[in-house]
Amino acid sequence: MRTRRSRRFLAPAVALLAAVTALPASAADRHERPDRDERPSHGGLSAVIRYTEHGIPHILADDYADLGFGTGWAQAADQVCTLADGFVTVRGERSRFFGPDAATDGSLSSASTNLASDLYFRGVREAGTVEKLLRVPAPRGPSGDVKELMRGFAAGYNAWLAQNRITDPACRGARWVRPVTALDVAARGFAISVLGGQGRAVDGITAAAPPAGKAASAGVPTPTPPRGPPGSCSRPATRTWGPTPWPSAAGRRRTAAVCCSATRTTRGTGAAASGSRSRRSPGG
Repeated sequence: MRTRRSRRFLAPAVALLAAVTALPASAADRHERPDRDERPSHGGLSAVIRYTEHGIPHILADDYADLGFGTGWAQAADQVCTLADGFVTVRGERSRFFGPDAATDGSLSSASTNLASDLYFRGVREAGTVEKLLRVPAPRGPSGDVKELMRGFAAGYNAWLAQNRITDPACRGARWVRPVTALDVAARGFAISVLGGQGRAVDGITAAAPPAGKAASAGVPTPTPPRGPPGSCSRPATRTWGPTPWPSAAGRRRTAAVCCSATRTTRGTGAAASGSRSRRSPGG
């Protein structure tokens, strides 16, 4: 019975690995693991993770939440730094930890800088885009099984963080490695799903402004790009997300805060950020 149920969950597991996490199979690249079983559990969720040749995990679970739990645990064990980096991206916090002008790895959007990436993903988050999609009834929206997979994945990832010590120098001791929610997992899945659409136009979206000629002829004053407090932000911030040609006052304050907060934070975290960027894979 257990084998039959496990087969039923194989397709959703593949979908979760490919569409939500989109990570390279790096365990085989790094080393071979001997055949062994792990039985992680936490908060009422559990799974059996059976590792075979080349460190490939096979996950046995009784339901979709447990399957997501085992997947999140196994992914964190193999690629915790790559996963954590992606969650920083969808939270719109890259500028804070890695610097506003640093280049992204392009795995979740086409943004050329961390600031552009943050403006885009904070706009998605503040608009409640992912939450609205999650509320759409199946089959147009995600089914209950898919939601259970995401809930379990977040729980498995968090359980691995709580019960293990990170040894990878790319994110060991980094403040940006934090627990996640099912919404974070869904937001990463959303980013991947639009990567071939609006995700390819992030720089254009975040830098959009009315043409100077048309604005002048219509008698509309050309707005001045906002700056942060003196000494805290070295350059104007770009356009934030919004329905108007230029951000509202609240949007301008938010945009300046992204840049200025990043300037203050990254002065003391350059080494950690550099280590993370050197480790990330274009597929991650």
